[in-house]
Amino acid sequence: MKYLLILFTVIGTLGAGITLPAGMEARFVQKVTNPKKEVIRYTGEMIMDNGKRFKWSYRSPTRKEVCSDGKRVIVVDHDLEQVSFYRMDKGFDLGAVLKRARHYKDNLYTARYQGRTYTLAVDGKGRIEQIAYRDDMDNVVNIHLQKLKTLSSPPSAAQMRCTYPKSYDRIEG
Repeated sequence: MKYLLILFTVIGTLGAGITLPAGMEARFVQKVTNPKKEVIRYTGEMIMDNGKRFKWSYRSPTRKEVCSDGKRVIVVDHDLEQVSFYRMDKGFDLGAVLKRARHYKDNLYTARYQGRTYTLAVDGKGRIEQIAYRDDMDNVVNIHLQKLKTLSSPPSAAQMRCTYPKSYDRIEG
């Protein structure tokens, strides 16, 4: 989950035929397959701008929100009634990944970044549809974006904000 949290923190350039809009919204399905081939499937919605802000709203199997302004990540776990705040020490630069992306075949690109190989699938318009990689725990992570909607202007700060009741436990990380 660490890399999902920081996946869209630094965005900006075009890479090898892959287009990133000024902002976007999408539904997502995230599948995490561990080395024993056990699969956990998460679903939800995401919204991001072309800078450092994003919000991932998980709906299943747990209700959770993950928001970032590029400097801090806030994780709101509604099932546990807690909110965690983290400072980002090491960000993931999607723009740098895209600069390294090389066409593999058909709609697939691969990129090597920070010792990790990413596979990116794009649609007919060059927009990212799918991102796959192996995380630090040797899990295979596959994020599929569905019903992608590009935005002509960045989302408002209110749309990107994680909300939670004051009664939730607060954890500073």
